[in-house]
Amino acid sequence: MKVLSKKGDEIQILALSGDKIEKGDYLIIDDGINPRMIVQVFDETYLDSTGIDEEILRDELFTADKMRVIDPDRLQTISYMIRDARILRSKIRGTVISGKFNPEIGWLPSRAQSSIRRISQKELNGLFEIMASHPIVLGKNAGQEEVIVDAADIDGSLSIITGRKESGKSHLAKLLLSELVRHGAYVFVLDLNNEYSGLASDESGNPSDISDRLKILEPGSNMLFTLKYLGKRVLSEILTHALDTPSITVREYMKIWDQMNEEGDISIRNLYSKINTVKVNDMVRDALISRYYSMLSTRIFANSDVMGIDFKALIGKHPNGGGFLFSMAKMSPMARRVLVQILLSKLVDLLENEDIPPVFIFAEEAHLYFEHTYWEDALTRMRHFGIFFTFITNQPDSLNATVYRQADNVFLFNFINEKDLEMIAQSSRIDGETVRELVRSLPSRKCLAIGKAVKDLPVIVKVRELPYNTRGRTKKFFTLKGSPDAEIKAG
Repeated sequence: MKVLSKKGDEIQILALSGDKIEKGDYLIIDDGINPRMIVQVFDETYLDSTGIDEEILRDELFTADKMRVIDPDRLQTISYMIRDARILRSKIRGTVISGKFNPEIGWLPSRAQSSIRRISQKELNGLFEIMASHPIVLGKNAGQEEVIVDAADIDGSLSIITGRKESGKSHLAKLLLSELVRHGAYVFVLDLNNEYSGLASDESGNPSDISDRLKILEPGSNMLFTLKYLGKRVLSEILTHALDTPSITVREYMKIWDQMNEEGDISIRNLYSKINTVKVNDMVRDALISRYYSMLSTRIFANSDVMGIDFKALIGKHPNGGGFLFSMAKMSPMARRVLVQILLSKLVDLLENEDIPPVFIFAEEAHLYFEHTYWEDALTRMRHFGIFFTFITNQPDSLNATVYRQADNVFLFNFINEKDLEMIAQSSRIDGETVRELVRSLPSRKCLAIGKAVKDLPVIVKVRELPYNTRGRTKKFFTLKGSPDAEIKAG
C-alpha cells in the first residue's frame, strides 16, 4: 500500500487486490521521519489509471473470441493486478507520538518512503492506555477482535442508538442495560413494547443471572404513585407539561393541595371531593374535573400509601444495581407523558436531596411521549442532577437536533435514507462523510460506534449475542399460524 494524495482530512491510499482491507479498518502510516499517522478507511473505489478502459476492453474481446494468448513474461497477470488496484479513501484520525495517540495533525507522510499496515484493535487500545474499570464487551470487529468499552464512558453521558427496523437497536440496548446493571448501576427503562422483561429469563425459560436485579412495573398493578409521595411540585409539572393545563387551573389545583395538606389527607380521592366544593366559575371547574379524570384514566395513581412506588425504597432493595422496567405498551399516549413527567420530576427531587445515586434512563421511541419543548431542559439540566439518557429510535428525525449536538455516544445501525443520514451527521463526534459511507452498507446486527465510549475513534462492531430471551422479534402471521395452504390440505 502507498499514499496517493491528501485533500483536507482525507488521505487516498493505493492498495492491490491482495491487501485485505475493509471499510472501517484502521491503518497506520509510518515514513520513519514524522510521527506515525492513524487513518480509517471509509470507502474504496477502483484506480482509474490511464488506458485502463482499453485494457478491460481488450481482455473482454480475447475472452469472447476464446483466443489463446501466450504470455511468458506474465504481463497479463500484471495487467490484472493493475485493473484490480483500489483506492482506499481514508479519514485522518490522529498521530502516534511517543507511543501515545494525539488528535493533532501538522505534517504529510512521505509518498516514497511510507509503509502502511492495518492496526489491530488491541494496538489501538494500547495507544490510549485503555484499562476499562467496568468493561462491557460489545462484540467483535472485522478482524474478529473483541471491542470493549468502559461503562464509565457511558456514565454521565447522553447516548443514542438508532437504525432502521430490525437492524439490532433494541438488542444492543438490552446488552448495555444488562451490563450496566451487572456493574451496579440503576437503570429506568421506558419499555414501549414490553420486550425488556425477557431479560429476566434465559433462552430456556429459566431465571437469568440478572433476574433478581430486575423489577417489572405494570400500570394498574405495581406501577402506582400516591399524590402525597409525588408532592406539590411534581403535581404542578404533571399538569403543566403532560396535561397542558391552563395556568389559572394549575393555580386552583395548588390551592386545593394546600387545603388537603392542612387537613392531612393528600389523596386522589380527597382531590375529587375538593374539586366539587371549590368556589370557581364553571369553566375552571370543568378544567379541574377534566384534568382529574385524565390523571385517573392513566391507572397509575393510588389512594393507599401501601400501594404506591417509592423510588428510594425501590433502589434500596437492589444494593448491587437494578433495572426498573416500566411497561408502557398498554398505556395511552397521554398516560405515557404523565408517567415520564413523574419519573423525571421525582428523580430530580430525590437527586437534589442526594437521597439516591445518579441513574440512567433508557427511552424507546421517546418522541411518542416526550414533548419537543422539553428536550433542552431534559438534556442539559437533568445531566447536572445525575440523570443520563439513552435514546433508542428508528426515526432519527424524530429527535431534536439538540440531542445530536449534545450526544456523547452514538451507535448507528443500517440506514439508507439520505435524510436520516444527514440528521445523524449533525453529531459533533464524527464527520458526515464517514457516517454516509459506512452506515449505509452495514448488515443487520452490525453498528458503527462513535464517541467517548470508543475514544472518538469510530469502530464497526458486530454486536454479540445475549444469553437472554430478548423478545424483540417481529410477530408474523404465517409464523404463528402456519401456511393457510397447508391448513386447507390438512383439512
